[in-house]
Amino acid sequence: MGLDKLNNNGIEYIGNTKAIEENEKTLVVIGVARGGTSLIAGTLDKLGIFTGERSRSPVYEDVLLAELFEKGNFSDAQKVIDAYNSKHKIWLFKRPSIIDYIYDVNKLFRNPIYLIIFKDIFSISNRNSISMNNELIEGLNRAHNDYSKILSFINQNKINGYLLSYEKIMQNSENFVETMGALIGTDIDKSKREEAIRFIEPNPKAYLDASRLTKSIGRIGSIEKNRVIGWGKYLYSNEIGMVELYVNNKLIASIEAKDFRQHTLDKNIHPTGHCGYYFDLSESPLSDGDIVSVKLSKDVVFLNGSNAIFRES
Repeated sequence: MGLDKLNNNGIEYIGNTKAIEENEKTLVVIGVARGGTSLIAGTLDKLGIFTGERSRSPVYEDVLLAELFEKGNFSDAQKVIDAYNSKHKIWLFKRPSIIDYIYDVNKLFRNPIYLIIFKDIFSISNRNSISMNNELIEGLNRAHNDYSKILSFINQNKINGYLLSYEKIMQNSENFVETMGALIGTDIDKSKREEAIRFIEPNPKAYLDASRLTKSIGRIGSIEKNRVIGWGKYLYSNEIGMVELYVNNKLIASIEAKDFRQHTLDKNIHPTGHCGYYFDLSESPLSDGDIVSVKLSKDVVFLNGSNAIFRES
């Protein structure tokens, strides 16, 4: 036996191999939140697989079908699935919360091939801690419990699919793309294959940006010697945010963003329009050449217009 037989490539098939030889199949991605499911779905998207009418980069989740599942509306979900089946011989569904209703929807899919991704649970918990402000140990317990649900589903059902290691895919992206290409069973042109390989990267910026709970929007509207004004809010919440003013990379003031800004109301950015801020600098005015930045306290990214150099006219 050659030593190459001892290699662990992190990809193992379970179940009846005849299932993957069928022309018609549904690829169902299973994993825990922040556990690599977007990596799997995104790779298949780059290879040309349909991921749902309301699926978008960088998470590739079909919100339409997911909402029907999560409301327990399986009759309407079946209609959507039937429509997808009629248009696509192969299509993909991905939603981490599927593990909470997988027994109900398993029978709805046509020839389901499960793509089950496993990832280091500390890495998962730490990512949730950074992106979602979750407590680290609680996150470890949640990931452990969710993987237990996945293993119970595997043990209690004769499923067909791949067990996948996130870490191994990162080490050998070409092998994973080749495996998925074989699963799809169609000729994939060189450009799509290369795009899929390039997609596989650790900590992709677009995903990290879109998936953080503390993502903020807003900008600096005006920088003057004695004041800095603008607006800012958290994208996923209308809570009043604490805004921080930095001058020459040093935090000099904090204030609540609760002043009224008409345009944020008119453009449906904020339900009341009260997300503006006004820093009064009359006691410590800006000097020519000062670098000015503003961010919401819970976010790590500065608002638009930051890193601006103040110039006295």
